[in-house]
Amino acid sequence: MEIKKPNINLFIVGAAKSGTTSLYSYLAQHPEVFFPDVKEPNFYSDAESHNPSAYIKPKKGKFYHNKIIKDANVYYSLFDEVGNQKVVADASPSYLWDQKSAKRIYEDFPKAKIVMLLRNPVQRAFSQFLMDLKDGNQTETNFKQALLNDAETKPQVWGRAHLYIKIGLYHDQVKAYIDTFGSNQVKVIIYEDFIKNAAFYLKDICEFLDINTTFIENIDYDKVHNPFVVPKGNISKLILKYKNKIGLVKMLVPRFIKEYLNKEMLFKQEKKPTMLEEDKAYLKAIFAEDIVKLERLLERDLKQWKE
Repeated sequence: MEIKKPNINLFIVGAAKSGTTSLYSYLAQHPEVFFPDVKEPNFYSDAESHNPSAYIKPKKGKFYHNKIIKDANVYYSLFDEVGNQKVVADASPSYLWDQKSAKRIYEDFPKAKIVMLLRNPVQRAFSQFLMDLKDGNQTETNFKQALLNDAETKPQVWGRAHLYIKIGLYHDQVKAYIDTFGSNQVKVIIYEDFIKNAAFYLKDICEFLDINTTFIENIDYDKVHNPFVVPKGNISKLILKYKNKIGLVKMLVPRFIKEYLNKEMLFKQEKKPTMLEEDKAYLKAIFAEDIVKLERLLERDLKQWKE
């Protein structure tokens, strides 16, 4: 049976590790905004996953951070519970990296609004590297070597390669959305500005979406989303190394047990390590030209990324 297409009118498209989870968490509290129980459906991108459970159809009423959904009826069914909310949203960072996504979204929802957060690409790459180490998706502990290894990974696809550098080459990715939807339907926010004054930019986004701005006064902006943690020991590292191979078994474990294991058994919170200056210089040289092109496209000074 074909499911009726919902009226999705907001896509938060990324970039990865640039505050999209925080923005999602803030907007999800708004009574005029609907998000499905799958935070990242990845329907409009060619994303893949090492975890076989990501491809399994989501169950109603159960929250999933990430799924790889290819079937339109399954995707549309995520929005069955939409009520009278003014904004119906999808928050999948893979949509920015995959330049085909803009046209695919436009074909279905030409009037949708697009929100993207962009982070200093050097710091974004390092942040993703740390996350991959935490999750057991990266075994190379030397950042520079991880960058070189990733550049040789085939295929260069979201979910297969890490795309540490490619995700941060923003100009063409942003241009694809502006060219497709028009600048009036696209809002670009700089991550470094957002984290300094989240309330200001959240109000700006609410005005962009034409929804009430008063709710933002009750949000806890001090809560850290995706804090930096590391495996507690060798046993934790071993479990994380093979976690994708036991992904299907994990589905049988109740969520509260998995949350306890993650918080109490597998990880400990630590201060984030810093990037080596030579690695920073290496990446700055790679991103320099793209940043200048992005400045021209957005007509915005991004000197804070160059300093």
